[in-house]
Amino acid sequence: MDSLLEIKIALHFKGTEITYGKFALGTERQTALDTFNLLKGRTERSGTCMIQMVLTLEVAGLPIRLATIFCNLKELKENVAIISKEIFRISKLEEIGMSAFE
Repeated sequence: MDSLLEIKIALHFKGTEITYGKFALGTERQTALDTFNLLKGRTERSGTCMIQMVLTLEVAGLPIRLATIFCNLKELKENVAIISKEIFRISKLEEIGMSAFE
């Protein structure tokens, strides 16, 4: 059974985490990692209000964290555009019977 890869988006503010979005990236780990590596942000949290983006792999219903970045609103806007573009590109490749690696 294939495991689902997702990018989850959460707001961190005053010790609280609110998850408010996610993108399903499919089941190809390398494609998901390549997409995540295109995103803007930092690996370290800074400031009191920060947006966290986490790449997770779901195994037996449990999420396993593969990578994390923190970004601001401007970077989030860019990241959503990057993710949307990559999802569209990959779906178009699959539509014509090609892999993202070909």
